Amino acid sequence: MPNTILNHKQIGYKFIRLAWQVYENNMDESSIWLVGIDQRGHFIAQSIAKALAEISQQRIEVVQVDVLNQAEPVYHANADLSEMSNGVVILVDDVLNSGKTIMKAMVPMLSMQVSKIQVAVLASRSHKLYPIKADYVGISMATTLHEHLTFDNTQPDQLLLTLN
Repeated sequence: MPNTILNHKQIGYKFIRLAWQVYENNMDESSIWLVGIDQRGHFIAQSIAKALAEISQQRIEVVQVDVLNQAEPVYHANADLSEMSNGVVILVDDVLNSGKTIMKAMVPMLSMQVSKIQVAVLASRSHKLYPIKADYVGISMATTLHEHLTFDNTQPDQLLLTLN
């Protein structure tokens, strides 16, 4: 039976806090590119973008990009990705475990010559195999190798982060 780590209300507060941290560290930027990794990262990026738009009072353009992390990452955006050059990019994922997923999504961005790449995650574990550190973390948890943190957003009005 999974143990609830964060309930819906707590996760909502984490999204708002993450948005405030992103704003505080990037308030002088004209745009921020939030890159949601896979479906759950997209959901979190969307939530942060909404809160960030309110916090910044629309002074910062928030551009959302979705990346499907397959054998080669596939990016989808409503904007021209070449405009990402010299911009701030924040990779958003649900759980930082080994760092492999974020590393794969990050590599193509290195050729885009962005000015800054940051990482935001809802939860961070302590089993990194790749040199990835999250700049913005909702919750940090030390877990065993056999335990798994799972972000469930299948019902958007009943979000859960559980430990299995």
